Amino acid sequence: MAIVQISRITQRKGLYTDLPQPLAPAEMGWAVDERRLFIGNGTLEEGSPVIGNTEILTEYSDILNFTTGYTYQGAAAGYSVQTGASVGVPVTQSIQQRLDSFAVITDFGATGDGVTDVTDAINRALYQLYCREVNPQIRRGLFFPAGIYIVTDTINIPPFAFLYGEGADSTKILFTVADWNFAAAWPAGTLVYYTATGEYYRANIAVPPNTNIGDVSPSSEPYWTEEALPNYVFNTADSLQQTGANIATNGATPPRDIEIVNMAFATTESGTDSAVSHNVGLIEKASQVKFSSARFQGPFVVSDGNTQTEDLSCIRFSGSVSLPCTQINFDNCWFGGATYAVDTDQQIVGCVISSSYFDTLYQGVVLGDSTLVNGGPTGVRIMHSTFDNIYNEGIVMDTAGMNVSAYNAFYDVGNHFNGNTLAYTPVIDINSDTCASIGDLFARTTAQCLRGGAYYPRVETNNTTAIALGMNNTPAVTYTPGGVSSLTIANQMGLGTYVREAGLRDVLINNSTASLFVVDTSTDAQVQAFKMDYTILRDVDVRTGTLIVVRGKSDASGGFSYTDDYQENDITGITITPAEASPGGDITVSYTASSTGANGTIHFSVTHLA
Repeated sequence: MAIVQISRITQRKGLYTDLPQPLAPAEMGWAVDERRLFIGNGTLEEGSPVIGNTEILTEYSDILNFTTGYTYQGAAAGYSVQTGASVGVPVTQSIQQRLDSFAVITDFGATGDGVTDVTDAINRALYQLYCREVNPQIRRGLFFPAGIYIVTDTINIPPFAFLYGEGADSTKILFTVADWNFAAAWPAGTLVYYTATGEYYRANIAVPPNTNIGDVSPSSEPYWTEEALPNYVFNTADSLQQTGANIATNGATPPRDIEIVNMAFATTESGTDSAVSHNVGLIEKASQVKFSSARFQGPFVVSDGNTQTEDLSCIRFSGSVSLPCTQINFDNCWFGGATYAVDTDQQIVGCVISSSYFDTLYQGVVLGDSTLVNGGPTGVRIMHSTFDNIYNEGIVMDTAGMNVSAYNAFYDVGNHFNGNTLAYTPVIDINSDTCASIGDLFARTTAQCLRGGAYYPRVETNNTTAIALGMNNTPAVTYTPGGVSSLTIANQMGLGTYVREAGLRDVLINNSTASLFVVDTSTDAQVQAFKMDYTILRDVDVRTGTLIVVRGKSDASGGFSYTDDYQENDITGITITPAEASPGGDITVSYTASSTGANGTIHFSVTHLA
């Protein structure tokens, strides 16, 4: 059809619902309420494909909903992926639908500029995505692009939340409070620290800058209200974002099925100027919670870590009889800059901390060092992790049972930040019968367990039936293979006070005398007697036996004695002799080999109750 010249452009305006359907051909209609512009299509006789109106796109148009032809193609694979049931019928969706398949925190107004307080924006996003409706289809993974997201109040993480960032060093939620400055403008809701009173204040309304300090100071009304520093940077919450005693009330679902990946939670505040303890995170009445490649960081450096006054923890727990914390997992995480990495007396039923790093802490993981709540923490397994720069113990299992440390590596731990030269505490301190240390490794040597006449073992099982399998946990025995003192032999099994040093081997040199091992029988080591089980092989001659030794009296009135009870298939020419250095002092066990022309081999273990 030829182009028709229209001598006059007709226009209409009004409410969207009142616009004619259709408008006259080429007539424009402006919907004043929705700020949308339409033009009439014309008649079918004029060549219009359909009768009706066509929207002219403006800045107020929902452009994404007009695009309905998105189809996943997977071109990088070298072929077009079949998305539908047949090749000719692909699955299509609008760009809006495609982008709504995940959410970005910036969609809710949060910016990671390291300046803007985005507490409300993050909590709003969590509510809208996970709390507003019970329909699982509303839930989306919430992506935090790289940046520092400033918060000044607790982030309440509800059930089914899945939060992920671009790496623990790239995406950080940081609790920080600025010092009040009378010349600055403060938005409503801002939390500040007022150095004049040593207290925290939150702005009730927007606070303007002022040249007169008294007009807008935190002591002025109506601008500010004094407020305690929040207890936590983040807190697991129920499906109504309720916390504490309110969890699971009003029909809400308790915290569960929460996963957080590639993010950091940190605070610059120590809580020393507040009436409450400030911490990084609280796992409260939650189940099935997992943190992967996450960072939990307090503000402390090494010089701050020699005291527990601040009582700041990276992670704390809280539960109840009906809602204990169950199946909580931390994998490849970092804990540091705080008094404790984990400190709890609360009920836990299963928690795994694996492949993680503990750094710059007063103590590492502390379980049940006070009154246990509902049985306290049980089923806590700390595995395959590294501990360094820990002022006192790396792991404390005090009155809490059914907990395990396994295959962890401990460097500068329990030495008051003095490297390994000055031990002040055990590295692992177990004071409950049903706990264990399995295969843990220690930089602290046997000699370094001694300071000022007192022993600080790698693993202290106290007077319990706890199990310790690994490196020499007690420093009572020093081995001398080849006549040379060795402090790193890793072969000890401890079952409560029963300790067995097993699997040792030494060469018995023909026509010579040398030391096999030395036992410290001082009061601190508490080895009053010991037993050596051994087997000697010299050429084809075999001897097996048990040497039992009792220390002498420290008042030099005698008492040192031993027996060597053995059987042999022929005379081996080997004599095993213990000797006490002084009354009640160290005992050296040596061998003497006669001259037969052949060396011998001895396999032995040492057992004591210390």
